[in-house]
Amino acid sequence: MQGYNEAEVRFHYIDPLLRKLGYPDGDDVYLKLEEKLGYPYFHIGHKSEKKDQPLGFPDYRAGLKGRRGSFIVEAKSSIAGIRPNDVEQAHSYAAHAQVGANYFVLCDGSRFVIYETLSGPEHVPIVDMRVAEFDQRYHEIENVLSPVNLANNCHVEHDKGLKLCEGLGSSVEIRSGVYEMRNWAYRFFIEGNDVTDMLKESVPEIAQIENDLNLMQSDFELRVSSGIAQRDEEGHISAQVSFEGVTKNNAEAMRLLGIKSMIFSTSTEFLSLTPNSPTVFESTAEFSVEKGTMIPPLLGDAIPAEVDTTGDMFISARMHKMGNEILGEYLAMADYLLDIPNMGEMKVEFDIVGDFKLHLAA
Repeated sequence: MQGYNEAEVRFHYIDPLLRKLGYPDGDDVYLKLEEKLGYPYFHIGHKSEKKDQPLGFPDYRAGLKGRRGSFIVEAKSSIAGIRPNDVEQAHSYAAHAQVGANYFVLCDGSRFVIYETLSGPEHVPIVDMRVAEFDQRYHEIENVLSPVNLANNCHVEHDKGLKLCEGLGSSVEIRSGVYEMRNWAYRFFIEGNDVTDMLKESVPEIAQIENDLNLMQSDFELRVSSGIAQRDEEGHISAQVSFEGVTKNNAEAMRLLGIKSMIFSTSTEFLSLTPNSPTVFESTAEFSVEKGTMIPPLLGDAIPAEVDTTGDMFISARMHKMGNEILGEYLAMADYLLDIPNMGEMKVEFDIVGDFKLHLAA
């Protein structure tokens, strides 16, 4: 490669690269050339034009208008190459109070490097390539310096809300979780009278209900798929939790009952950090299933509902944070109301208790 001076390095390599990246095209980005940078602080006393000379003139400064995300570029001659003091100089420009660039770049017509400003000038560059590799490795440059990726990589949101508890901000993502059924029970009432034992002897379908509950308790892993715990505008803590079905049928049944995703709330100001005084979250759901709706069992073919069914569910969860997890136990109570011909109103009560573990985003 022939020897290029700084102006030629800009013309042959940096200018085309910046245009390819999208600078200064578009109303949402900017590109400044040889911007004068003053010393970040005046000398003690009045400003002196003789003493307060410009710190320097970075060759390029590019970034996003009105948003975080920018970088500076310094061209160096191919004869001298990129020296340690050149890296330090570029870093001083990027870290300048007038600039605050996230990255600084140097190119000497032979080598092209990108550094992260906060890591300092002595840190290994995050991109280091020969200019002859621009075509093959352009994606590495684009992943850092393009407007879209600057916006993604340099986006910062400051949490101004009250923390959920020590170690958490005002919101936290629930990545996943598991829960188990420790015990369960059910009861049948007709016109207020307990007829559970009678129906267990005369209605064979009840045996299938018990079989499904036993399978869910022993043979399936019950999972939480996702969720978020956060404070609302008034500062109260709530959590939205989505559950996975153990089978496709089970997932559809949960959807019909409105319990595929539920919102829990608490009156406690902070999440507990000890199992001795857990935070109590509660949630309720109402559901209605019309006659003829196809009701899927845990396994097998769906069957139509023989009567209209309404009901509600109440869940109480006692929990505490430990490390990067939420641990606790729950009680779920569901009531189903059915109008049975020639028998009157039937009420079915289900109670389930168990333990759970939620994994939080780091």
